[in-house]
Amino acid sequence: MPFISENALEQALVKAAKNPAAGPDFYRLLLDSNLLVMGTAEGMESASEEFALSPGGKLNLVTGLKDGVQYLPVFSSMPRMQEFVKQETKFLSIRGRDLLDITRGAPVILNPASEYGKEFSANEILQLLDVPGAGIPQYSIEEDYPAALVEALASVFTARPDVLTAWMVKVGFSDRGGERHPLVGIEMDTSGDWPSLIKAIEDTAQAQAQVPGMVFDLHRVDRINPIGLTEALLKTRPIYVGAAGASALN
Repeated sequence: MPFISENALEQALVKAAKNPAAGPDFYRLLLDSNLLVMGTAEGMESASEEFALSPGGKLNLVTGLKDGVQYLPVFSSMPRMQEFVKQETKFLSIRGRDLLDITRGAPVILNPASEYGKEFSANEILQLLDVPGAGIPQYSIEEDYPAALVEALASVFTARPDVLTAWMVKVGFSDRGGERHPLVGIEMDTSGDWPSLIKAIEDTAQAQAQVPGMVFDLHRVDRINPIGLTEALLKTRPIYVGAAGASALN
């Protein structure tokens, strides 16, 4: 089903997916707009009209599981939620900032079944909430990557046939003083085990003397659903191409 934007947040989401420079508007609207989340408020399970959550009130929210990791699915509109949920379900409408503050510490996926969505780690959520302007990436396309990091990644990738291609850009976050650090985009085949790959990379980075303490982030690249900085990564020269990935680039 074609993605038709239902509101200003979804319009900003589409723009940001195609052009990372449009990210600030998306992040601002994400915090200021109402989001839908599956679940109920304690004591208001039978509510059928809009209500305000009382101070100290508790939410009972429905979570999902992706790659063995639990996350909170949230939605930018009713059609986006209906793409994910095929049966009638209870849901709440809560301002984005309030919802993320209540559930801080939980990974979040916006519109998990839609053409356009966004994954947020727990750390990214905290950046958005606690640091003005944080979480809004300012990136530059540079290819002077740390040799030690590239070498460490290559040693992992060559042992993983499920890794197709990898790219890198430099990204800066305001909570890190604007200092730019590598963002590694990794494309895996359909059988790819993302959690085990992350662990292998972390273990290898820690084992190599030049890499421990180096700040870098990992981003899973999906060409069909290019969210986040995927578009920027795909415009750069790959730092690694596996045997199966070579055919994908042609």
